[in-house]
Amino acid sequence: MARNWTELNSLLDWFMDDEERGGPGGDPRPRRFPIPLRIAGWNWAQNALCSHTPRARSETLTIDTGKRTAVLPLDLFAIDSIYDASKEKWWRPMRREPGDIRYLDDDLPEFWEWAGHLYMETQVEYGSADVTLYYWAYYPSIKYRIGDDDEIDIIQEQVCTPDWAEAALCHMATAFCWTPGAIMAADINEYKINVDAGNPLQNPRSQQAREHLFWWNVLLEAHPRPTVHRYAY
Repeated sequence: MARNWTELNSLLDWFMDDEERGGPGGDPRPRRFPIPLRIAGWNWAQNALCSHTPRARSETLTIDTGKRTAVLPLDLFAIDSIYDASKEKWWRPMRREPGDIRYLDDDLPEFWEWAGHLYMETQVEYGSADVTLYYWAYYPSIKYRIGDDDEIDIIQEQVCTPDWAEAALCHMATAFCWTPGAIMAADINEYKINVDAGNPLQNPRSQQAREHLFWWNVLLEAHPRPTVHRYAY
């Protein structure tokens, strides 16, 4: 996606009908959905998208001194494959059953994942640049900080989600942004009585959040999932 957060935020202004407008006295009227809430909603929607379409990436693994381990990328969602150029082999995931014997002098092109590390059954030269990890990743989060003047400074604004998912992500982020108001309305509605204006269970904010969730599901179903390998050990 070619957008950055500034462009995306302008799109959300229109999508949420929440553009910055002038208020009494000419001062800007506060948005219904503040920027930090929007960013939290977008980041949350990106993570939810990974269950359907994660980000495809590759990285050269740095082999540790023991020659059989490597630290996995922090944004790893699932391993797709591992290629060892020095031996012209694709490694395969290790399959284990109770009672299996592991021989420490094995030289099999097998691996397994545990606690952020990759473990290999064959030794690889320390610091080798021949082993490439192809993996599915989480999308990078939009990051910001609040300055001394309470201004929001965006420090990571790259948007890497696919173009086709933009509408679905806008719906999911909007559903997220409606949630605080829905919770507040539910608390207020606790004290209503059953009159023509509504009853305590009627909450238009929660209904609107569910409407956006509905469109999220519809839009994702319109696009086939890629083949994502998640090796379980």
